[in-house]
Amino acid sequence: MPKRDLDDMDRRLLAELGADARLTQVTLAARVGLSRSAVQARLRRLEREGVILGYTLRLGVEKRPGIRAYLLVNGSGPSHDRAVKLLEAFPEVRVADSVSGDIDLVLQVEVERLEDLNRLRDDLARMPGVACTRTLLVLAPRFDRR
Repeated sequence: MPKRDLDDMDRRLLAELGADARLTQVTLAARVGLSRSAVQARLRRLEREGVILGYTLRLGVEKRPGIRAYLLVNGSGPSHDRAVKLLEAFPEVRVADSVSGDIDLVLQVEVERLEDLNRLRDDLARMPGVACTRTLLVLAPRFDRR
């Protein structure tokens, strides 16, 4: 089934849910000026079409693990794709993005202690398809629009 373009009401619903995914359908309906059943139908369609992939919990900065970092990964050879698959097994890796330029992957990681970050870096360095890594520690979070 082809995806529909989002209309203004879809975008309003997504904006409200982006600010607070725990809104009830009744509250959401009141905020956007639709009936609860119309909101429910739109949300089902947005889920079915893959616009909404799920609802999640976002912890405040004080609830996050102690250390956040970005690992910049250079791949090597045909094993690079295999390394990306293996990264899914590391719960500390929150996001893995392929990027353009001198770096192949940027990993966003969260760990409790520096020892955990060192272990993760060592594990990644031994993976087939990883040529080298560089680490950027997050000193202070500024804002997060996710």
